[in-house]
Amino acid sequence: MMAGLDQATLAHSAGLSAGTISNVERGRDSRSDTLRAIRRALTREGVLIAFSANNGLASVQISFAADNEEDE
Repeated sequence: MMAGLDQATLAHSAGLSAGTISNVERGRDSRSDTLRAIRRALTREGVLIAFSANNGLASVQISFAADNEEDE
């Protein structure tokens, strides 16, 4: 559970079904519109997600807004 969100809550916030969230977690659905909806929903909850590609490998960095505030 990330940022205190279960699948049903994240699905509701993203405008998706809980089944779609489950599929994404298992690597079964990676359509760009689905991932964007999840990213927007997580961002609203203070989860910051950054994507980068390096030498053909994709990486994801996840941090929480509260983590950044502690550094200031």
